[in-house]
Amino acid sequence: MRGIITSFEHRAAGAGAGAGAGAGAGAGALRRWARASAALSATDDDAPILAARAVLANALALIHFPEPRDVDDLARLVAQHGGSQVARLQESALAAIDTGERPLTTHLVRVLAGYAWGGPDTPLRPDGRTEREELAGACVVRLLLVGDASGPPPPITDANDLRAVFEDHALPAWRAVVAARVGDPWDGTAERHLGLLDPVSQPFEVASIRAVVELSRREAEEDERRAVASHIRSTIDQTGLTQREFAALVGTSPSRLSTYVTGTVTPSAAMLLRINRAARRAQRAGRDRDRDPDLGVPEPGR
Repeated sequence: MRGIITSFEHRAAGAGAGAGAGAGAGAGALRRWARASAALSATDDDAPILAARAVLANALALIHFPEPRDVDDLARLVAQHGGSQVARLQESALAAIDTGERPLTTHLVRVLAGYAWGGPDTPLRPDGRTEREELAGACVVRLLLVGDASGPPPPITDANDLRAVFEDHALPAWRAVVAARVGDPWDGTAERHLGLLDPVSQPFEVASIRAVVELSRREAEEDERRAVASHIRSTIDQTGLTQREFAALVGTSPSRLSTYVTGTVTPSAAMLLRINRAARRAQRAGRDRDRDPDLGVPEPGR
């Protein structure tokens, strides 16, 4: 991570020492780096702050002088910290130096989206490295999923409205649109929006909508799996039985039941119904034993 920081500082300093537009970009990058680093208010010996500084350096490099190696650095950060955590760090670091409409973060999204899907006038063109392009696209969606999305999404009723979302709006509007889709990713809205686009002449827009939908649905499915696993754990706990005892009640092995409890495997609807029914029977039996401790205990000699 220190290498990412050092590389950014050297490139920014080198650009700032030159002339013309490159000098302005370098000087601007260094000013923003200084302000955002100060906002972190800790030394880079602190591991979480070091990660935040590395994510910030990578984001500013992509904003000011993007190169394919910056996508490689982003891939390393995602591998080490996870895509969601990197998005949260990008958001918190850039929010400290961005303004209301979030132009810096908007530009970062445009750079990564252009690399992922070949958007118009992108400063970082796709280079055929499919894994890196997919990672950049996933980072775009995750960055749209964090931060404030409380504003109303712009109305989209025709192709012109949809084109305006891509061309004229910025991060706050994009987040509002994405938040609406994440809330109900199977409501058919994305399909209607795709129907307004020409996949031949608008591949960037089509790819970006599909990426949002795919990641939103995966996230929703993971949430559902976690909810099912939590329900099963709670259901078994309420019976007072061990997992081995409960597995015998529902006709499965303890190891198989364990996969349901951890969420590794989601049971079928039939198995979930059987789990619920078995738990209710076990709870009733437990209440009956509480009322009559001798119930079900054989008499001596029998």
